[in-house]
Amino acid sequence: MNWVLNTIAYGDLMDQDAFGQLDIIDSVEGLGFDYIELRSEYFDGTDQELADLKLATKEAGLTVFLSVPAPLFTDGILNPELENYFEWATAVGAVQLKVNLGAFNPESVTADMTAVNNFIERYGVSLALENDNTQQTGASNYFKAFLQKYGNEEIGMCFDVGNFLFFDEDPLAAVKNVLPLIRYVHLKQVAKATNTSLAGLSVGDVDIVGILEVLDSEVPVTVECQYKATDILEVEGQIQNDIENILSALK
Repeated sequence: MNWVLNTIAYGDLMDQDAFGQLDIIDSVEGLGFDYIELRSEYFDGTDQELADLKLATKEAGLTVFLSVPAPLFTDGILNPELENYFEWATAVGAVQLKVNLGAFNPESVTADMTAVNNFIERYGVSLALENDNTQQTGASNYFKAFLQKYGNEEIGMCFDVGNFLFFDEDPLAAVKNVLPLIRYVHLKQVAKATNTSLAGLSVGDVDIVGILEVLDSEVPVTVECQYKATDILEVEGQIQNDIENILSALK
């Protein structure tokens, strides 16, 4: 299994003024991860930080993905900032960019996706489209219809296992519905009664083990939850515990 560590795992530490994504590279490498997913909301806004992240992850031997909390489409309009996101991905040495799909316009989407594919070719960065936590733009049937028509080897689904519970779609049924379209997985746990994302993967209402048993073992799987912690060692211990629990439960 190709495990990825999303930097939101260190989110409690990132809330501290003197702590950033550069401070966790050694930790990610030390935990044995080969992949890291950086988050654009943690960037400090300087080109120097992007260059430093590229160098640090390269020296650590980490393959880099980039997550941007923005939609590909907003009310049918292709996101005008999309090329900037590809530029950020290139600046940090990422091979994949993740955004939400959002709401596209059926009348213009073909031309829009031609532009998207041109960005992918120009920057050499693939695109993973994530389901959000709304019925309108997060349901598995919505993604299936879109990606069957506009997906390709460089455009696939980032399957967020927790977001389906926010509108009462069974995540295990959803993964089976879109299985051939999945290129990437975000693991999080959710308390369905309160629609709350939880700190950790071992307790919650998402059948993470059942989902992983269905997936191809080559699909990158990401720890994407924010742990409660006051230092790096606390984060590391919780990550290791969650992964050990999942692996021990897999058939």
